[in-house]
Amino acid sequence: MTKTHVLIAVDATPRSLAAAQAARQLFGDSAQYTVINVAEQGAVIWGADALQYGMVYPLTFPGVGVVGGVPFVTDGAGNQSASERINQLTDTATQTADDIAHEVGIDDAEAVGVEGDPAEAIVLAAQEHGADVIVVGTHQRSGLARLFSPSVSGAVLRESTVPVLLVP
Repeated sequence: MTKTHVLIAVDATPRSLAAAQAARQLFGDSAQYTVINVAEQGAVIWGADALQYGMVYPLTFPGVGVVGGVPFVTDGAGNQSASERINQLTDTATQTADDIAHEVGIDDAEAVGVEGDPAEAIVLAAQEHGADVIVVGTHQRSGLARLFSPSVSGAVLRESTVPVLLVP
């Protein structure tokens, strides 16, 4: 008998922790688990890349901070190559996935960290890892929040070829 392969998509929110706990309760010890965390976008380094005509750039001021959900760094990290920044992001994402897996008692889970569009990365990971089901937490958004912050769980639900379990 083959094990059910469960892909759990997590981020650093309580909803994703609830989703991981629900998956653990539903599928138990007999399932195979992959826990994925997606780093949406790398830090934008002030002055690290040449500005391109026709591109849209968020307005920011020198210093360290967050503008529109994107971290801005000006402390010399501009010397870091794009591949080094992506490696750092994926390492952090992998560690987040591993931490959540251990927190809910799934110690033998494969932790995966990737950089990119969250919905696309989750669906692709489900295909690459042969997942039988994707478990993802949902965030309660209403009104304007839905307009400005698209739902990752909704996009996964629309794009996935395997069943998706949404945990509120």
